[in-house]
Amino acid sequence: MKTAGIIAEYNPFHNGHQFHIEETRRRTGADYVIVVMSGDFVQCGAPAILNKYDRADMALRHGADLVVELPVTAALSSAEGFAMGSISLLDRLGVVDVVSCGCENADADSARFGKIVSLLADEPEGYRHLLASYIREGFTFPKAREMAAEQYLRNEIGDAGTKSASSVRQLLSEPNNILALEYAKAIHKRNSSLTLCMIPRQGSAYHDADLSGKYCSATAIRNYLLSDSSHNPTSHSHKSFAPPQTHAAAANDPFANCVPTGIADALQYAAANHRCLCENDFSDLLFYALTEKKEWLSCFGPDSSGLAFRTENLLENFESWTSFAALLKTKNQTYTAISRYLAQVLLDITKEDLQLSASCSHAPFARVLGFRRDAAPLLKAMQSQADIPILTQLAKNGEKLNAGQNRLLDLTLRSSEIYKRILFTCSGSRLKSEYRQPMLVY
Repeated sequence: MKTAGIIAEYNPFHNGHQFHIEETRRRTGADYVIVVMSGDFVQCGAPAILNKYDRADMALRHGADLVVELPVTAALSSAEGFAMGSISLLDRLGVVDVVSCGCENADADSARFGKIVSLLADEPEGYRHLLASYIREGFTFPKAREMAAEQYLRNEIGDAGTKSASSVRQLLSEPNNILALEYAKAIHKRNSSLTLCMIPRQGSAYHDADLSGKYCSATAIRNYLLSDSSHNPTSHSHKSFAPPQTHAAAANDPFANCVPTGIADALQYAAANHRCLCENDFSDLLFYALTEKKEWLSCFGPDSSGLAFRTENLLENFESWTSFAALLKTKNQTYTAISRYLAQVLLDITKEDLQLSASCSHAPFARVLGFRRDAAPLLKAMQSQADIPILTQLAKNGEKLNAGQNRLLDLTLRSSEIYKRILFTCSGSRLKSEYRQPMLVY
């Protein structure tokens, strides 16, 4: 039995994701594909546009065999923590042979890629000195890392390294390449037997906002679904859609052409019924959390003391999640990092929680959201071979967890309950309690 793992958010699921699953099977010869998926909050520091069960449902109906939830502490970590949690989870399941991920181009899968992975994983003294100097100059960590890696290769390898150095900027500046590097680095650090299969992105770039062609970006699809409410946090009147069956059937409809058959209708229904959420739907709850915790905001997230000071000083100017994140942004802190910090405050994820999560490689347990019936042998193999608890029924699986694992599970469950409450406020839709929600089975 050969099993491939995919790390995803499916925010939301689109043609590129279906292509990735199909291409993974073709390239690896996998009998099964396991997806590790962020839950109701995603790595950019935002709520997912759809709840985790809807997104898992789409994945299982379009190629995945089993979906496991990534704990919220890993999902809301930096790219390094996100990757370590995802790789560790797949590795600790005991059944995964290869991890398939996207990259921006075929050049990422090269000897140069391996050199950069080794550099970032081993962090030689010269590289660490360059990184620290660029951070002191006020560059964001991603930019400082890109510049330090490029300079280190030029200094240490000389003219022979010019070609390697020239590729660093592209590898460390494009989102899918960054995550591919982090996945490879996590495998390297864990001394894991997992191998990496990299599949070049099809169609639009990661942040492309143009809704055209078969392979649009998730960014473009989210912008389309949230085109009205994303600019007005007090309004939940999304784009007006024609009846789903008429809209999706239109041959020239760019939206229907960029998602698998059947998903267009589901997404249109969700948008028309206010079930697509964005950060600003959580603005009032975030403001309450910020005011309640303003005396100890530095307890949230890594190195947040300066950010906590700015947060308290600027809180009187709070209007919405997105506008406040933009207000807090500085030259050396990215918008995404600040939004993750705000999400951590909202969900009461402290530095201690992140340290606890890191102590178990961000993979304290495996919560199964759903699987296909013909993948029952895979689930059975996981239950016998994994070295972490496999959670299929929360009410019956609690005894498998120690105190630290229970704390991290509670944070993940609480984040979903908060998400469900805002979903109900926006749409009137009720979802079952996490303890009453059964696994999805097809």
